[in-house]
Amino acid sequence: MRCIVTGCAGFIGSHLCERLLADGHAVTGLDCFTDYYPRTVKERNLAPLLGKPHFTFRELDLSHGVPAEVAGGAEWVFHLAAMAGLTRSWLDFDSYNRHNLTATHRLLEALKGSPTLKRVIYASTSSVYGKYASGDESLPTRPSSPYGITKLAAEQLCRIYSDEFGVPSVVLRYFSVYGPRQRP
Repeated sequence: MRCIVTGCAGFIGSHLCERLLADGHAVTGLDCFTDYYPRTVKERNLAPLLGKPHFTFRELDLSHGVPAEVAGGAEWVFHLAAMAGLTRSWLDFDSYNRHNLTATHRLLEALKGSPTLKRVIYASTSSVYGKYASGDESLPTRPSSPYGITKLAAEQLCRIYSDEFGVPSVVLRYFSVYGPRQRP
């Protein structure tokens, strides 16, 4: 399979790339190294992947668009790239909108009409539930931060692109994730 992993230098993305490569898949990793935490941490996450057969890395800001040669031929797209952090989202809404919503839109546009695409897996967050985040998925989505708002809006873009343009997508909401290489 040909896979794309956005946010490949992050905690979850770097682990996912390792697993996909170990399972024999070709992986194109994309990351723009947002400044939420130091670039050196992300470069350390990425280092074991560089030079591996079947792994290609592209430093790319999705909000500027996704070149056809990057998106073309992809079968599975794991969209993990995002600007994280509840508190900072109150101070820098434009960056959150750009990296969470605009980037998702540009990626979906690049994938629209792809004859090879099997699925887009969008990594969302429990922050879409706001103060109800400790409950189950039947609770209402009521974000209580700009971060949660941008992630919920991106979920809706995935739904719309699926309904209107046939971009096969699924949204996964995660709560807290811990382990080696977690962000500081």
